[in-house]
Amino acid sequence: MTVADPQQQRLLEQLRQAAEQPVAFAELHAGGIDFPAAVVSELELSGYAIERVYDHGRMVGVRLLEPEPPDAPAATRRRRRPWSHR
Repeated sequence: MTVADPQQQRLLEQLRQAAEQPVAFAELHAGGIDFPAAVVSELELSGYAIERVYDHGRMVGVRLLEPEPPDAPAATRRRRRPWSHR
């Protein structure tokens, strides 16, 4: 899957470089991501598995669980019939 948004691309690059280590939102912001929490949510909606990492109940950052999103589920690929108007 290709990501068109430069913010999303930059965030993915930073998470991939961090490998298993969590990256704090402050680090992502310092790395050029304007609204890191929003970009993380956008990527999750696109199918990327991103984990929020907590330490003693406090969020310390996020990490990428899979480098690429899985293929779209069969249910979303299925062509639906148009709504019948009566």
